[in-house]
Amino acid sequence: MTERERKSMMGAALLLAGAALVRFLVAPAPAEAPLGERGSIADSLLAAGDSALEDRERRSRPFEPGETIDPNIAGEVDLDRLPGVGASRARQIVENRNEHGPFLTVEELARVPGIGPASVERLRPHLKVAAAVRAPVRARAAPEGVGGGGAGGVVVDLNRATAEELQSLPGIGPVTAGRIVAWREENGGFRTPDQLMEVSGVGERTFARVAPLVRVDR
Repeated sequence: MTERERKSMMGAALLLAGAALVRFLVAPAPAEAPLGERGSIADSLLAAGDSALEDRERRSRPFEPGETIDPNIAGEVDLDRLPGVGASRARQIVENRNEHGPFLTVEELARVPGIGPASVERLRPHLKVAAAVRAPVRARAAPEGVGGGGAGGVVVDLNRATAEELQSLPGIGPVTAGRIVAWREENGGFRTPDQLMEVSGVGERTFARVAPLVRVDR
């Protein structure tokens, strides 16, 4: 390499270094979140962490002697505390309760996939079904001689019924009733009863039970 070529290369390197320096000096500093916003984010993260920790501690807490829970009221966290249940089965219990209605007896927990008679007997000492829950559920069956209906033999209009009235239908709990009302509002009402199966939580089996008990008035 000649002396002239060396000087040319050094000059080019100096030009590149100078350009990089100018860009560094001129470029704006990255924007920082406002102090208040940073504090809010930190508080949210701390709250979420505390909530997760409390949730984990509750799930791992064993039952006290004589302590019972109602499977029709308990959430996933308390159901997870039951011996041999776990988070996945606790979620299934809640989903089954919402889709098919409350459990009339402890034995009815066997309708949840994965819970058999042996599991029911293991869980029995820790469960208590409130008597107050049974009456409304039993009232859902139409009396003899009445051509179908909700509680008291009344046919339910899917486009006018309140969430409470929808819960008089067999297999429709509070969550599913809320979803029916939400679907109705979002889609401008039901045109046919079988559109009920478009609502999350209402499958063919549930629809077969409620079909004689519902109508659609436009």
